[in-house]
Amino acid sequence: MSRGGDYDIMPGHAFQVTAVLLLLIALIAPIAASDETKENSLPLIHVTGSGTIKAAPDRAEIDLTVVTKNPDVKAAQKENAGKMDRVMSALTDPSKGNLTRQEIGTTSYSISEVYSPDDTLKEKFGKDVTIYQVSNTISIDTAKIEHVGDIIDFAVAAGANEVSSLDFTLSQAKTAELRAKALDIAVEKARKDASIVATAMGKTLGDVHEVTVDESYQPPVYYNQDIRAEKLAVAAPATPIEPGNVEVTARVTSAYLIT
Repeated sequence: MSRGGDYDIMPGHAFQVTAVLLLLIALIAPIAASDETKENSLPLIHVTGSGTIKAAPDRAEIDLTVVTKNPDVKAAQKENAGKMDRVMSALTDPSKGNLTRQEIGTTSYSISEVYSPDDTLKEKFGKDVTIYQVSNTISIDTAKIEHVGDIIDFAVAAGANEVSSLDFTLSQAKTAELRAKALDIAVEKARKDASIVATAMGKTLGDVHEVTVDESYQPPVYYNQDIRAEKLAVAAPATPIEPGNVEVTARVTSAYLIT
């Protein structure tokens, strides 16, 4: 016993504890190795199947930007704010965009110097004048697919001078529905491939030993028309928008026993 009432483990006791631990490791290691060997010795066929479902998108994501330029930063900000107020009013007007505030959010707001002004700006403000640009971008996430063209037109008429992006996607509920169907197809394709291979080898296909499910892939459909500030001034009275189909792809990798 050590001073202060604490107990020390005697060297002989430490040796006994170490010996017991080594014995346990020696007993467990062969069992683990045996299980691993058994796992590796199983006759398995590994196959991968994929399934793709196409469907019309049920949501649209639109980024609209109001850009104003002026040598006076405050003047550019004031002009930008006024235009954005008109854009928001048009988008939420029941007789126009008919969007709710929940469908619209500010994405970015920036103030920067125009380093290479074009001839129009030089003619308007002068050649050696520093010009500033104020950009305010809002993002729209809506299920009103059939009104996307009208939404863009109302925003442009109110003062938006750039459509930064336009993507067509699927809602979470629709994605989950299509993913389930894609997985069914993927599993069936994997099983058929495994069956064909087993038959070709003169074997019988057994039960599934393991399955790995990959994350589903759903690329958005992009509307590629370039709608920029310089084109909006001569834009057609109506902007036709025809979204394509969205694809949801699922993949599974299965291991089948063969006998």
